[in-house]
Amino acid sequence: MILLSKRTFLVLLLCFGMAGPLTRESKGVGYVATRSFYGDENSVINQVNNVLQRDAERLMEQLATRLESISDLQATVYVQADIPRVKVRPLTAEMFFLAPDRFRLRSARIALLPRQNPMELFEFLKRAKNYRTLAMGVEKVRNQPCLMINVLPLDGSNDWQLIRLWIHQETGQIYKAEMTRRNLGTVEAGYFYGPTSGAVPGPMKRHHDLPDSLLFEWDASMIKLPKALTADLHRSQSQFESGTVGPLGAPQGKARVAMGFRWTSVNNGAAARFFRAQKQD
Repeated sequence: MILLSKRTFLVLLLCFGMAGPLTRESKGVGYVATRSFYGDENSVINQVNNVLQRDAERLMEQLATRLESISDLQATVYVQADIPRVKVRPLTAEMFFLAPDRFRLRSARIALLPRQNPMELFEFLKRAKNYRTLAMGVEKVRNQPCLMINVLPLDGSNDWQLIRLWIHQETGQIYKAEMTRRNLGTVEAGYFYGPTSGAVPGPMKRHHDLPDSLLFEWDASMIKLPKALTADLHRSQSQFESGTVGPLGAPQGKARVAMGFRWTSVNNGAAARFFRAQKQD
């Protein structure tokens, strides 16, 4: 097994954004079309007012409180990438996260992977005193009414510059995020929840905010491919002619990555045990 350190990860996904949800099927995780994520179903249906601002503050306070309970996670992660002119094989890996910032992805092979961990946004949103919330209106995402909220970091030196969230008005779950960072530019992310989202084996209670899959999209020019990863990158001009649609249907000039999660431990100490074992090795 190969343990990929945080530095090893590429700009491939985790600043967050992408193309079509991952659906769990009898043989594992499959990919379905995601026109509903970027398509015509998204439409602004009313403008901001004082009531919406109060709703935005309430939803963000509730979200921050719920996210505080996420401290120790383990999951099997399925990754599919759609990079212009590059064929990237799908990847299965084990993910470990220990709050606030310990993250490892363990895989049987080196692959093109995200530069940051998928829990980073959650960790930032836990600290409500570090940002200001501004309601921007109500917009439908995948035909669901979501409150569009700007999250404005108060520390001007912070890597996070602007976060825009689309939060479901009834469930309080993040449906979509647009994140702008100094080092990574802007990444869009779709959060998808199924009936088993956040569920773990056994009698343990699932977590309301853990998604079934994440989909990321960003400017492909932000990706720099290191020579060390060329063993898992198979370039083929015949397979990537102009106009050819990639596995996730990324638009021209864009990169997409999809991540599907099978949560195996939530706040049960699995990540803590994993990181303790790493120190002993």
